Amino acid sequence: MKKSRTQILLTLWKWSAIILTIVVVSMVLFKREKPVSKKQTPTIIKDSKDPMPKQVKAEIDPETLMTPEALVKAGEKLIFSTEGPQLNDMGRFPVGKGQCAFCHLFAEEQKLTRCPDLRTIETRSHERIKEARYAAFTKQYADAPDPVSQLKPKATTGGEYLIESLYCPNCYVVEGFGKEGSHDQESPMPIVSEMPMLLNDYEMVAVAAYLQAMDTPDDYSKVTARADWERYFNRKLEVGEDKRPVVQASENLTKTALLEDPPEVIIEKMGCFVCHKIPTVPIATTGLIGPVLTMKTKAIERINSPEYLSAVEMNRARAVTPREYVLESILDPAAFVVPGFGDGDGMPTDYGRKFTVGALNKLVNFLLTLDENSGKNPDGTEPSKPGSASKRD
Repeated sequence: MKKSRTQILLTLWKWSAIILTIVVVSMVLFKREKPVSKKQTPTIIKDSKDPMPKQVKAEIDPETLMTPEALVKAGEKLIFSTEGPQLNDMGRFPVGKGQCAFCHLFAEEQKLTRCPDLRTIETRSHERIKEARYAAFTKQYADAPDPVSQLKPKATTGGEYLIESLYCPNCYVVEGFGKEGSHDQESPMPIVSEMPMLLNDYEMVAVAAYLQAMDTPDDYSKVTARADWERYFNRKLEVGEDKRPVVQASENLTKTALLEDPPEVIIEKMGCFVCHKIPTVPIATTGLIGPVLTMKTKAIERINSPEYLSAVEMNRARAVTPREYVLESILDPAAFVVPGFGDGDGMPTDYGRKFTVGALNKLVNFLLTLDENSGKNPDGTEPSKPGSASKRD
């Protein structure tokens, strides 16, 4: 039966509609639009042998960090935490990672320190190695190295002497600055490549470089620290590489204050003696930077002081017991700064990673036993102290 013209048109219209629908659906399903991103993507390159794109990374030439000028600038920040350091109203410099400015004199107006004067040290470093006293230390360690640093005095230049003094404070002790009772044979200075400073080899060289250039600003002709280090250790200096492990591999580098350590060892490991006087602890008798840690009486006084109550109102401090106060002072030193001890004189803020829980509790318990009479004679007088005279180098 022959279809009418109307039926034919209807059939064609149906098939046209079906085909158009298929085309539209296909376009919707298979069309892929490139996403628009507002973020800048790293520049990439393609290796002709490798089809996968690679991100281009900007690499710093290590030699640019080894120039005398770069080393001096790095050393300045390690010592003072900033470029162009200025003395504050209390006669103290800001203190960097190396903590040198806690103890050493760098300027005439600086508050009296208990460690050798480092002004003109570049000139004196060349004289030191010629002294009979340096020869005596060399002879003393001729058969066995210093038990702390495992080094022997062997400097042949002023720069090597500066390097050696950082790694081995006992290799030469300036007369008048020895540890109490050691007859100037043992240095109170901590090894700055170990806890709590943890300077690596590059940083140690940078500190020495700053000392070499300190008295001749913008003149780097005397900066030989890199060559001195490489000659002393007979190896090439590399940026950021440590010379030796700080502690045994079986220990956790970030937790060196251990439960089995007595309080005196914890205090020495954590460097508390560098800043604080702590009664009954022989190594901590000369601290000038921080408060005396007689916490049996001081802790309760502090948490009841108007200054501390103000810090509580500002939601900075929150201790309500002496024990909580001592813990807070160690783990969050910025919560409350004892009046007269702020502005550049702050404690390290990473002790939370350097104590085991047991060691921290042991130290807190010990400090809470100390008051103003701790370590004194029954009549309240200070015990006689054998040792050397106090003087500047």
